[in-house]
Amino acid sequence: MTLARSTFDYRKLLGVFLMVASVGFNKWSVQALVASDGQIESELFTYMIIVVQILLGTVGLFFLKLGRQRLWLGLILLGFVLYVWTATRQPTEHFENYFLVYQPQSFYLNILLSLAALLGYVLTTRSDQRRDIAQNIALSVAAFGFVALLIELPAMTGIIDYRQVFIPKGVSLLGPHNRIYEPGGFFHRPENDQYSDVRPGDSVLTLGARTNRLYKANYKYDQHGFRNSTSIADPDLLLVGDSFIEGYKVDQGVTVTEQIMQGSEYTAISIAQSDYSLYHGLSAMLHHLDDYSPKVVVWFLFEGNDLPYFPISHEEFILRNAHLAEPARFSQRSFFNNLSFSLASWSSLAARTLQRGNYAMTRSGHFHDAAWSPETAMYFDYAPPERVEARLPYLKELVLQGDALVRQNGSRLLVAHIPMKIDVYRDLLAFPDDSIVQDWAPLELAAKLQTWADENGIEYMDLTPALQQAAADGTLVYFLDDAHWTPEGHQVVAHTVIDHLTTKGWLD
Repeated sequence: MTLARSTFDYRKLLGVFLMVASVGFNKWSVQALVASDGQIESELFTYMIIVVQILLGTVGLFFLKLGRQRLWLGLILLGFVLYVWTATRQPTEHFENYFLVYQPQSFYLNILLSLAALLGYVLTTRSDQRRDIAQNIALSVAAFGFVALLIELPAMTGIIDYRQVFIPKGVSLLGPHNRIYEPGGFFHRPENDQYSDVRPGDSVLTLGARTNRLYKANYKYDQHGFRNSTSIADPDLLLVGDSFIEGYKVDQGVTVTEQIMQGSEYTAISIAQSDYSLYHGLSAMLHHLDDYSPKVVVWFLFEGNDLPYFPISHEEFILRNAHLAEPARFSQRSFFNNLSFSLASWSSLAARTLQRGNYAMTRSGHFHDAAWSPETAMYFDYAPPERVEARLPYLKELVLQGDALVRQNGSRLLVAHIPMKIDVYRDLLAFPDDSIVQDWAPLELAAKLQTWADENGIEYMDLTPALQQAAADGTLVYFLDDAHWTPEGHQVVAHTVIDHLTTKGWLD
């Protein structure tokens, strides 16, 4: 009887308890999920935490009866929305994240949760209009769903792959008209593909450098999807590598492959592709060595990104990438999925352009006889790779497998070391006071690999001295605003490779 006559509302006390539990659950669960490196192990768990908070908070609001207290309810929901957007931030430099901090799926889910919070506020504070609001929402969702279904129907049935619409042709870009994946885990261009491309230097996109230079190049690919002007059955040289050898931003007739044939009596074929790792290169050799049977295989190793990022064997690499050779899934063909990634790239580029400020200058240098200016500065996109010693054993194992494969084919392997641009120009430039480039220590990877190669009977050649000498003589061997070789750089490398092999007598 005493409890029945009490004026104290125990439901409000329960509501306060549930609201406190919502906050407490978040603090406890987040602490439990933080890994040893300070990062949340799974984004899925983060959203699970948010869902539990929503349930606890919603029930708490129900018992608190805040429907008439619009200000408090609005502040609580606003705090929830701000928390959701803050908790899912993942700062990154990747182009496929919205504004450099949100993955596309997180971005859209945050929008949905924000709209749900707004809708909850409206439904709670306008009890007399709930039926009309619910009907309008249902009709809007149904209309949007019907339109979305019509748009996606061609992709569902396989008639249209929207990647062909949203992804332009271009070196290293994903998409069915840019890459075809093979069961061995490697990719190439479509057979006999041809196109022209005009692009700024990569430093403009990655560092925010202010240059007006554009590089136009014509690209032509052979029946295997590699950049070769002519098909040669039994070439003297087979070149394996990445964008340096494919000829990123240079015309067809000035690549290393073409200049070897123009400057010597020997024939050469390239099976190089932009973004190839050593794993991809080894897979390409496994697939194509029998097709060509060259005298010499020249496997180019770029110290900037060819150290294996994953501590796995080549066999594990093939298993992990087996799904790439399967027919494209609907999610890959989807209109809205491709639109999402295109918008993410656009927003990231916009954010990068607005935020860079003086960032490009900190990764630049200039020649001693000229003052620094955005147009004449030399920019450095690649910093020396990290954890070299831990990743080196996997590189060595891949080279040993490549050497054994080439020997089985009756050919000889030459491993050619491509230096980073800073190692070629370090002593030829002056650096701004706030430049971080001058603090980059030389990697000295070539010297370590040369010693190891000599001990294991592998022919190893460092291209650094030849490129350094040409640069010291005034030849621009790397683009000012890009990490790749100029046509003159390709020529230096072509002559260096031929001179080395001629001295060895491998081409007799």
